[in-house]
Amino acid sequence: MKVMNVVFGIGIAVILFIVVMLGTQVFYKEPMYENYCNYSRYPTPVSVCNIDLCSNNMSVPECNILIKEKQPTIDKQQAYYDSCQKEYSDASKIYGKNLFIINNVAGIIAVIASLFLFGMVNIAAGTAFAGLALIITGFIRGWQGIGDVLKFIVALVIAALFITFAVIVNKRYSKSSRKNKK
Repeated sequence: MKVMNVVFGIGIAVILFIVVMLGTQVFYKEPMYENYCNYSRYPTPVSVCNIDLCSNNMSVPECNILIKEKQPTIDKQQAYYDSCQKEYSDASKIYGKNLFIINNVAGIIAVIASLFLFGMVNIAAGTAFAGLALIITGFIRGWQGIGDVLKFIVALVIAALFITFAVIVNKRYSKSSRKNKK
């Protein structure tokens, strides 16, 4: 019976985690690089050092003239690349920040819900573990988009909640084990 409780607890943790992550993907789409940087408009920037730009049979002055002719195109391609890269990076940071909030809220809710499911150990453990996994994922994905002060405050609140909940669980467990011994 204990093995089954462990198996179902792990299963519940994995399934709840997947459900929340898939639900987030369905309702809050992650920015895609291709939506910001469309190289059909401008091909990948060519480098001035690109071997294909000057052929082997060209002299250095001829190659310099060719580079000078191509420089406006190269500059335009590089400007487009820099611009789209910045837009994508900014959108990714905002997404990470929002994912940080979504996962931490969902994780805290799951951990709180596990306290109300304490009578069913495997369900409570699975729900709590899924909450912990969501919180960790939120921190990992949102690390670049969140300031250190907010990360610290959220981590402090979560640590306090986990310690408080651990104390509550231990008190409940010690009460129930005392009753079983009598």
